[in-house]
Amino acid sequence: MPSEVQAIVESKAEKKERRRVLILGLGNILLRDEGFGVHVAQQLAQTELPDYVEVIDGGTSSLDVLLGEEGVKKLIVVDVLKAGGEPGAIYRLKVDSDHIKRLKELFGPHQRATVSLHQIGLIDALAAAEKLGNAPQEIVIIGIEPKEIEWKLELTDVLKKQVTQVINLVLEEV
Repeated sequence: MPSEVQAIVESKAEKKERRRVLILGLGNILLRDEGFGVHVAQQLAQTELPDYVEVIDGGTSSLDVLLGEEGVKKLIVVDVLKAGGEPGAIYRLKVDSDHIKRLKELFGPHQRATVSLHQIGLIDALAAAEKLGNAPQEIVIIGIEPKEIEWKLELTDVLKKQVTQVINLVLEEV
């Protein structure tokens, strides 16, 4: 094997072994509070983290990220979560393969619909990664109840005040 090719293969293998925790910030920053996960990911990316942690701004494309990443032991997803609580309420959900199956049953295709055919929701992305044998061993979702989902770039004050607390929760998971 030529040395350049061998180096590429070895670096991929090293990266796969080294990557243990992936922090994935999801959301659409054009829709005010919907972009919360992306804002958190951007701030975490500026933080000094252990070598085994990678932060990804997943935007609205969870499938590309989940199927493109191998060797992830723990996935921490930060996103908005409409659960009926007060705006700014923070939720922590631990998800396993049984939960993924149950969520797919609870949220039928019409409830998992996306804006574009190129997008896929987190539930479907996790299910696809699991079927391909690429699912993380541990999945934690840290969600926050949004106040407003409208065409604005900045977060509402309620969610701005929660960014530091959510970052601290994410760091506790690492």
